[in-house]
Amino acid sequence: MNYLYFSEGGGADATTEAAMYPVSRFLGVEPQTATTTRIYFESPINDVDGGGGAGDYIEVTHNDTHDEAAGHRFRVIAQAMAEACNAGPHADGKSIAIIDVDNDVYFGGIKDITGDTSFGITINLDS
Repeated sequence: MNYLYFSEGGGADATTEAAMYPVSRFLGVEPQTATTTRIYFESPINDVDGGGGAGDYIEVTHNDTHDEAAGHRFRVIAQAMAEACNAGPHADGKSIAIIDVDNDVYFGGIKDITGDTSFGITINLDS
């Protein structure tokens, strides 16, 4: 089983500064606004805020940019997630850094959007 790792850049030493999920908990990617995209995961506590929330999600902030080759930033993020979740045997049982701001490591095309003036992530945990 592969695991997907995220860090916000705060040192990964406190709640919501980093998170890692098994690929099996990945639910999908959805644009929220022209400048935010959410990556959803099934919550480990499985109550989704008592029935009314959204589980766990990573919110990526980016510019409202459309690149002819890659598409909107949402598409870049969704494509990277699809590639990471389908990583071949070379990644079996490994941790795959998707967005690791602490160590400047980004998966796939996400590296290309880190120069956006508004680029950043927040980790939102079901509570």
